[in-house]
Amino acid sequence: MRFIATLTLSLMMIVSLSADVNVTFRANTAFVPDTLNAMSSVQMRGALPTLTWDNTSPVIFTNVGGDYWEATMTVPDATVGEYKFFTNSLPGPIDAAWGGWEGDPNRTLDLSGFSGSDTTLPLQYVNGYENGASQFDPPYETNDSTIVVHIRVNMQGWEDFNDETMWVGARGGFGDLDWGSTMWLTQESPHVNGGSQQYNADNFYSANVRVPLADATGSNGFKFVVHAAGSEPTQDWGDMLYNPNGDIPASYSGADTTLYWSWFAGLEPAGFTGTDTTPLTFKADFSTTIAENGYAIGDSVIVRYGYFGSAGEVSEAGLTKEGLFGNEYSVRIPEVTVNFGEKLYYQYYKLDESLAEYREIYFNFDYAGDTPSEAERREVIVTAADTTIMDVVVSTVDSRRQPLFRNTNAVGQHVTVSYTVDMRPAYWHVDAGVTLEDIQGNLDISRAGQIDSLGVFMNGPATGGWSGWGLDLASLEEKQLFDDGTHGDVTADDDVYTLQFEYAPDSSNNVIGQEFKFGIGGGDNESNYGLNHVENINDANDTYTIASAWGSINPNFYSLWDFDNMIGLVGVDEFVAPNALSLSQNYPNPFNPTTNISYILPQAGHVELVIYNALGQEVRTLKAGYSNAGSYSVNWNGLDHAGNSVASGLYIYTLTTGDQSISKKMLMLK
Repeated sequence: MRFIATLTLSLMMIVSLSADVNVTFRANTAFVPDTLNAMSSVQMRGALPTLTWDNTSPVIFTNVGGDYWEATMTVPDATVGEYKFFTNSLPGPIDAAWGGWEGDPNRTLDLSGFSGSDTTLPLQYVNGYENGASQFDPPYETNDSTIVVHIRVNMQGWEDFNDETMWVGARGGFGDLDWGSTMWLTQESPHVNGGSQQYNADNFYSANVRVPLADATGSNGFKFVVHAAGSEPTQDWGDMLYNPNGDIPASYSGADTTLYWSWFAGLEPAGFTGTDTTPLTFKADFSTTIAENGYAIGDSVIVRYGYFGSAGEVSEAGLTKEGLFGNEYSVRIPEVTVNFGEKLYYQYYKLDESLAEYREIYFNFDYAGDTPSEAERREVIVTAADTTIMDVVVSTVDSRRQPLFRNTNAVGQHVTVSYTVDMRPAYWHVDAGVTLEDIQGNLDISRAGQIDSLGVFMNGPATGGWSGWGLDLASLEEKQLFDDGTHGDVTADDDVYTLQFEYAPDSSNNVIGQEFKFGIGGGDNESNYGLNHVENINDANDTYTIASAWGSINPNFYSLWDFDNMIGLVGVDEFVAPNALSLSQNYPNPFNPTTNISYILPQAGHVELVIYNALGQEVRTLKAGYSNAGSYSVNWNGLDHAGNSVASGLYIYTLTTGDQSISKKMLMLK
């Protein structure tokens, strides 16, 4: 028995002496210019059990969010040895001949004081000791009075970003950041290995935000912003885009830290696996934007297609004018790789004489997804080879409507502009039981009497700048619209409210293209974030009227109003749906030059109303987009896509939704 007991004790001692420890390593790569994307590789190599300095048996790290990586390895409990991090921005195995070795000295793992207990090491910053600090410290200066929060954003996923004309910054509510001005971020430099490997570090922008220790508690928010300034700004100027994904929490508790890097606006680079190659033709009618002072002689337009991985690559092509008359422009692209039956995202851009680029004013009201940036693009489903994509509809809400461009030039003379807003859509909806919610306060509108008593106000750059909503805006008499025959109002009590502003070439607010939004009682209750009115002033005369309709920037919410014909529609709850699609005979018939076409939809869906001539050639698309179930009426003014009057003769109009289609004949007599 004594022998067995002694043997058992000896075996226990041997097991104890050879116990293994699970060691978890945590690494932060915020300061490594060649560890830049979701496909990056992070390894650890060194002189430890099962670990060598070459690439034969590295420890592979797993990304746990942004710049943070983790790996666990098992070693004997008394292990002492050296190691280093090795990084690469490219996917797949890392070649030992090149890559991201961090600098000297080597790191040391010392488990001499451990006895079989698993452990997690303190967070280590890769390249974190190049400035002489401890190997566990980040490479920024620390002191006793402030902490440093390192923030970082990746612009690679925003396909319109141009680092030569756009400037990246941050605004927020802590430390060096405030909401009234921009802290500019530094574009990180590309890393070149041996003169041959160019990494994509220049997609990243970063900055250190210093926070007084007295304020270093709790959680505060900030946003990344982009200024389309055109050249290096010395102040906050240029069009500004906030990251629309909301505030990013900057949580800290008295210690220097980095935050996970973010894709700007949540936009990640999209992949593509399409195999269908086809010619595509893009055709757009510029009649509306020419009439509204958004396009002039000397301007040119390109179409850029393939956003969000919807084509083989994001490419562009210039449009040219068709014929001597009309305002239709088109381009035929001989070879585009797409997926038949799937969406292709695209957009029109205007280039002025200096080749400055301006994206069209567009929001896809028919968009049914949940990615805001996709709703800002045009989309089309390419169903067959050699498709022609036509954006020619005269409409304010149709997804196939004509392009509109903002005119960023200064007015050429003093102009008095009357801003009018037709409030009938608001009255119509609240009378139908719809509540107009205040998205930045609690001034919800549910009764017509509230509109009359609270009044209508206007906010935005067109008024001299954005004011705070609610009581802040309602206290500004100069931003209130009137329906009493004063302040430029033509007819009292007609539900059209008016306000006038003056613009001059030498004024601080002198741009032709103006942005604005309306609110009842000063509340932000017209529509959602980011949906604002943008209209161009016609400065050919010294007076001009910009006529808007309440809610036209969000027709999906104001679905009981037809913004193209400015009439109210019967509510869906009140509508008794027929069993089939209904298309009425146009009236009058024969006609010259206008006629009205009415139809009834049994259910919501994509609808097209198209006019053809007797030869079956398409003359005009009157409707192409999503509609709710209901009764509709559309006017045709006898013009074709090019804005030319059609000849006398027989025409066919066809209504299509889903797998149903109805056609009727009509006669134009001059």
